Amino acid sequence: MMKLGNILSFFKSEKNYNIDQLDPQPTNSIEYGWSWILQSYGEFGLFLIFYISMAILYALSAIVFHLFDKYKLFPKLKLQVTKYPSSQDIKRCINNLVLNYIFVILPLGVVFFPFSKVLGMSYDLPLPSVWKFLFDIFLCLIGEDFFHYFMHRFFHTPWFYKNIHKEHHYYSAPFGFTASYAHPVEVVFLGIATFAPVLIIRPHYLTFYSWFVVRQLDAVLTHSGYDIDVFPFNFMPYYGGTSFHDYHHKEFTCNYGSRFTYLDKLLGTYKERSKPKSKSN
Repeated sequence: MMKLGNILSFFKSEKNYNIDQLDPQPTNSIEYGWSWILQSYGEFGLFLIFYISMAILYALSAIVFHLFDKYKLFPKLKLQVTKYPSSQDIKRCINNLVLNYIFVILPLGVVFFPFSKVLGMSYDLPLPSVWKFLFDIFLCLIGEDFFHYFMHRFFHTPWFYKNIHKEHHYYSAPFGFTASYAHPVEVVFLGIATFAPVLIIRPHYLTFYSWFVVRQLDAVLTHSGYDIDVFPFNFMPYYGGTSFHDYHHKEFTCNYGSRFTYLDKLLGTYKERSKPKSKSN
């Protein structure tokens, strides 16, 4: 049986991150900031900082869309124009989010933290180039979407939908906060889909942690109920975005991908929201 000391050793930094002794030395402000966090708080402290940052950014982005709803700021961008969340809807959702973020998502990250060391992922300088960083994020987006599609179709099998996934579909017109609103068991399954591409490509830790932030912000957007054309991801081929996923919440039996449409189109589960007919003069 593994002793407690052996378990705790997985959470200790494996290297000395004293900036004066680093080789190579930081060459820009981002590398210096990265090195300073590792020197000051260690590897596990870095994980906690990214986790807290992810939660804060999730909340802030959801609040932005909440303000859109509360003050009906952009009705032309609203996909389900007659449906706005009530205060009770928001309260129910936030209660679920607090429980999931504390008792499910955080423990999943803590469990994966020592496991990631076995994969040989690196904290070292130099940090990945911008193009390498963006390419790895793109691979994570594609990979997560692939695993999510098949898991999501499984979620819609009769038993799993009735007992687990139906909770996420409580809101037929989703809003920003609902991105991670789900049964705890579903959150675990979705966590597996999110970790899966990381297990394959094993990126730098900067990319790894950034991927989780991007994943959550993308989920807030696709659940926001607002179709924003200028969002950068909309320029990617087969990106369905908010309209694609919002229609899944409305119709239930289509559009199972996280964000991309290619698997739904290939496997016959794609449906497109019908556009309102223009009135003739």
